[in-house]
Amino acid sequence: MNDGLARRRDLQVLGAIAVLAFLLRLVSLAAYESTHPLALVPVIDEASYDAWARRIAGGDWLGGGEVWFQEPLYSYTLALVYKVCGATLHAARVAQCVWWALAAFLCGLVARRLFGGKAAWLAAAFVAAWSSGMVFPALLLKENLFLPLFAATCVLLVVSRSLDGWRALGAWALLGLAVGAGALLRGNMLVLAPAFVAWPVARALLRRERVARSCALAAAAVLGVAAALLPVLWRNHEVGGVWVLTTSGAGTNLYGGNNAENPWGRATEFSFVRGVPAYEAGDWNREAERRLGRELDPKETSDYWLGETLASARRDPLLHLSILWNKLRLTLGAYEVPDNHMIEWDARHVPLARWLPSWGLYGMLGLAGVLLYASRAWRGKVEWRAVRCPGGARELALVFVLYLGTIVLTVTSDRARLPLLVPLAPFAAWFVVELHAAWRARATRLLLGGAASLAFAALATHAPALPAGEREQDFDEREYNLAVVLRDQPGREAEARELASAVAERRPRSARVRLLVAELDFRKAARTQDAAALRELARRGAAWCASGELVPRERFRACALEAWCRLELGEGRAAFAAFESARGFDPDDVQLRRGAARALLLLAEAEDTARLQHADEALRLLRGAGEGPETRLLRAQAGFERARATPRWGNSAADAVQDVLDELEALAKKKDGPEAVEGGLRAEARRLAGWIQLWLGNPRAASNHFRAALDLGDAGTAELGLVSALLSRVEAGESAPELLQEADLRLARLAPGGGAAVDELRAPRAPQPCASLNCRRCRRA
Repeated sequence: MNDGLARRRDLQVLGAIAVLAFLLRLVSLAAYESTHPLALVPVIDEASYDAWARRIAGGDWLGGGEVWFQEPLYSYTLALVYKVCGATLHAARVAQCVWWALAAFLCGLVARRLFGGKAAWLAAAFVAAWSSGMVFPALLLKENLFLPLFAATCVLLVVSRSLDGWRALGAWALLGLAVGAGALLRGNMLVLAPAFVAWPVARALLRRERVARSCALAAAAVLGVAAALLPVLWRNHEVGGVWVLTTSGAGTNLYGGNNAENPWGRATEFSFVRGVPAYEAGDWNREAERRLGRELDPKETSDYWLGETLASARRDPLLHLSILWNKLRLTLGAYEVPDNHMIEWDARHVPLARWLPSWGLYGMLGLAGVLLYASRAWRGKVEWRAVRCPGGARELALVFVLYLGTIVLTVTSDRARLPLLVPLAPFAAWFVVELHAAWRARATRLLLGGAASLAFAALATHAPALPAGEREQDFDEREYNLAVVLRDQPGREAEARELASAVAERRPRSARVRLLVAELDFRKAARTQDAAALRELARRGAAWCASGELVPRERFRACALEAWCRLELGEGRAAFAAFESARGFDPDDVQLRRGAARALLLLAEAEDTARLQHADEALRLLRGAGEGPETRLLRAQAGFERARATPRWGNSAADAVQDVLDELEALAKKKDGPEAVEGGLRAEARRLAGWIQLWLGNPRAASNHFRAALDLGDAGTAELGLVSALLSRVEAGESAPELLQEADLRLARLAPGGGAAVDELRAPRAPQPCASLNCRRCRRA
């Protein structure tokens, strides 16, 4: 068969394999979306990328107002998918199935260029039938886009060997652009960018060719890299005021995989960092600032953690050598090291991921191929049986070694090593084809070399690297994460409690699990107004908060638990103190600022002499709590407390109260559109407006607000407020027997033990004006 026909046949076969890869992933995606508990709920990095992409698709094309901490290209690509195909998780996942099919096709092209048609078919099939590749497309993770981009980089690298003139310049410019784009997906490529730029010069030196021509090719590669990265450099400077080439996470990534707190170099949470993208950058920055005692910008924060890594390596080189060795073993090993997700845990819901071969086979074959090639080709003592390997195979092996080195130097995980599939799949395919040809030719020497390579690769791949207890803990970590997700889904708190309790039984010493169980118990106690349970949880939270045994991240959660319990109990001063303790870890946390403001407003209601001071402090806290509906509602309440604390009630105070009422009316009416306010907050706005009107002596307007609050589902103080408003109308002289009748009916529905407020409303009393927001006879039960 001539070369043209063979090329056409090979491309057709590779296209068919790519279609098969796409269909296999569609089947796996259907299984994932129909049974996986997280199919509709992106978590951790997924949630960050999804939210970021939706903001970009909504018009925020600069991608926020801070220097990027995460690589941006994936979110921008996802935003484009959302704009074109609809903003659904399914659309994004189908697009990722396409990217995987493209990766299989491109890996086949690399193998064909280097090792021939049969190896090309096998390499594409290995990528198409890789078990973890059945799960990854269902996850909104940047590696799904990086895989075909990295494969395209390798295609350009091997193709460039046979090009000259303008075609060579174009190929290297495209390769530079691919490397730059890759650096906007994974920081590893930024480390490798200088190597790719210098590649044509090194190639010319090894070939003993003219260096001048290769310098032009290197310049073309530099232009390609610059075209991808300079816009990001400009953007980071414009929004953040510092020159950061891609992201501010380089130093933290290096520290994350090279310190005594993480001896295995895996993706993990540190004692002072919450492993959620929304908090990570701030937590790293605050810890660096705490240690240095001064404010730092994002670049200075990254430089600090880089310096800490280098200083630690100088102090204890043996420790760091052991960490690097552990990471190397884990990266080459069969175990899929979790990061956000755990492939083995997810595979319970994706049958193909359980049935198809995994890294244990493909990684072993690929590593054996690299070893066999290195042991024979580089010594020049080989006569190839299947196909004579051109020099490009040596360069592909070097790509594998270089990328492996970037993983070992930073953090290892299943996601981090996924791109190694690109250079390993062609070598795995060549190893099988070459050994088959050697077997048919009875080439004993080559067979023995292949067996030795395979044995060494099997040892590196299948020798246990992690203790069994660590792997069991990985499964419990996934159960813990699922419990956290269920906790935040309406009506599923009982499931979350059961799951968290089961993990707590297996991990009784885990503070984070015990805290999760306590947080779930708090939600139930707050919903049922179980004062005894709230007091017990507050006591436990206070004990944990004062304990020196908890790491800062968990101590923060314990202090927050106590604070929310105290707030529910109406203990304003104790709640505020606990909120301030929690804010010692994260002063900018929006929820903590709102909680502390609520505690201050409780104090403002109770302490007439300090009302203005508490209201002003609450407003100061709320200035850093965003502009959401809850913040606006609290700001309105603080504004009212401030107005009625004015020494002389005049026009300015009256105007301030009217502004508050206008703001509450606006919040209560926002039930449609992108700025819609949820029903609970609208009910709270109506209830607060009712108490203000009651305080102003307008019981008719107050009763209307309380009725609206009850219609929205508020069965708490709105019921008491409505009864008080009805009785106030009677006291004011309205002769309406139905008002008294309704008041009596509503009082009868309230529990006999409803508290002093209900008892006082039942008791006969003379008309009297309300003296506070929650007036003496109407205050919260």
